[in-house]
Amino acid sequence: MTSTERLQQKITELEGDLLEARAEKKHTYIHETHHLYCSNGEMHFGFGDDKWLVYNTDQLFKDLPFIINQVIKENGKMQRHYLDQIQKELLNIKVEGENEYMDIEDQVVNDPEEIPLFEGTLDKLNKL
Repeated sequence: MTSTERLQQKITELEGDLLEARAEKKHTYIHETHHLYCSNGEMHFGFGDDKWLVYNTDQLFKDLPFIINQVIKENGKMQRHYLDQIQKELLNIKVEGENEYMDIEDQVVNDPEEIPLFEGTLDKLNKL
């Protein structure tokens, strides 16, 4: 076997390995980024242990309306969830001067919409 044939065989093996690796992992979850920068028409997102996502800025610009829309909707859902949790906990706070916690059923104000602390917040979230 000549050196050219060995190189061609090695290239074929590496291409096969690459195809297998791509087939095994179809999704990458990015919890948070540690670097963001643009260069030569590409947006670079650094995440994880020295991993990078590179996005063509022309395509990213075209995708931004959808990305922004979906991020706002998902963030609104999460904000409503956390707000509901906070309101439920506020309704179960310890009554001043008492040694016991008051249950929601025992409170005069037990409707999260009536809590003045969050006045206007629910309206803003519901509009999203």
